[in-house]
Amino acid sequence: MQPLSGVLVAALLGLGGLALPAQAQTAETGRQLTLELNNAKQVESGCRVSFMFHNELGQLVEDISMEVAILDKMSMSQNFLLISTGRLTEGKRRVLQYDLPEQSCDEIGTILINDVSSCEVGEMTPADCLDALRPSSRVDIKLSL
Repeated sequence: MQPLSGVLVAALLGLGGLALPAQAQTAETGRQLTLELNNAKQVESGCRVSFMFHNELGQLVEDISMEVAILDKMSMSQNFLLISTGRLTEGKRRVLQYDLPEQSCDEIGTILINDVSSCEVGEMTPADCLDALRPSSRVDIKLSL
């Protein structure tokens, strides 16, 4: 077996970098979409939750739609909600509110990001968008993948 020359090895490594999937490129560059559960407050109609999106992907987000599951404190599914970022330029933050009718905020244990249903971000797939999500919460309700 012949050893590979340094030039050939460098060329092969360079070509391998071109074939990296978007999720690996996103992970390597630290690019992410942060999604924070910013607030949850009881209103007359139910629980009003506020999400803050922050585009740190390094490119324009036309829209990302996510299905989230509302779980009680025993991790039993209570409700589903579709949330969407809308258009976010690089570095843009946006807060969106959603009402969960007839839902007590005190009964919610976790909001689970169940799946990304659409991802309109350059060449990224829904799976890539899901991998780029970084959930957090400022309230007692967990936000998780």
